[in-house]
Amino acid sequence: MSTIAKALGLLDLFSDGQPRLGLSDVQRLTGRDKATVHRHLVALEQMGFLEQDADTRAYRLGPALTRLAGMRARTVPEVEMVRTVIDALSRAANELVHISRLQGFDLVDVYHAEHHDHPVRVSFDAYGLPPLFATSSGKAYLAYSPGGLVDLALADPRTWLPGAGAPDKTDLLAELQSIARRGYARNRDALRLGVSSVAIPVFDAASRAVATCSIAYPTVRGGAEAEARLAALLMAQGRDITEAMGGAVPPDVQAIWTPSRERAAS
Repeated sequence: MSTIAKALGLLDLFSDGQPRLGLSDVQRLTGRDKATVHRHLVALEQMGFLEQDADTRAYRLGPALTRLAGMRARTVPEVEMVRTVIDALSRAANELVHISRLQGFDLVDVYHAEHHDHPVRVSFDAYGLPPLFATSSGKAYLAYSPGGLVDLALADPRTWLPGAGAPDKTDLLAELQSIARRGYARNRDALRLGVSSVAIPVFDAASRAVATCSIAYPTVRGGAEAEARLAALLMAQGRDITEAMGGAVPPDVQAIWTPSRERAAS
């Protein structure tokens, strides 16, 4: 690994749980010698990637990162941010994958990919606005959003399943709690007969749910086994999807998305 890569790699040590790190902390976490770590920290500070507290001498992420993140958001279209990871996910899943951003209570398409040769496929309307409560994407979003948002959504008939009344709040809250524990939402023949899906939330830089990513597939393609396979694939890519959009997955969610064997090895 090059010297530049080693220095920049130190930025990944900072997180919500440890926003400030001292020289000894970084040395302990990296296992590198003190002189090398100090040299890298000083270089990052000089470039504005880190800043040092004058009193505690601890480092935190610097203003250069905010400037670069803002520049990326202004100059790189959102679809370009996610295209590569969504295309790869569609090929791995062999199904339709789509990512949607929430605007109000509407699920607006950001990008979708369908890289497979199945004769039976899910039709997708990129300009349609599916009801929030009728989709796995909508439920995945609500499961990781502030509780008060559910009440607001329930009061808006546009979020309900077509031809049905408002969902029962008690049942809905129980389902959202299950989604939060499981790590993904699922739908089977709910919005359209013959179509199933699994979905996860996508988070912004403050770890707030702002979008969703879903894999949709014909129900005839499989039952619980297909759901489990696609959900596992989706959660395994959850961090990459969120980071492609400039966000950060909350640690508790990442713990659910990480297979137990990977957690044991880490």
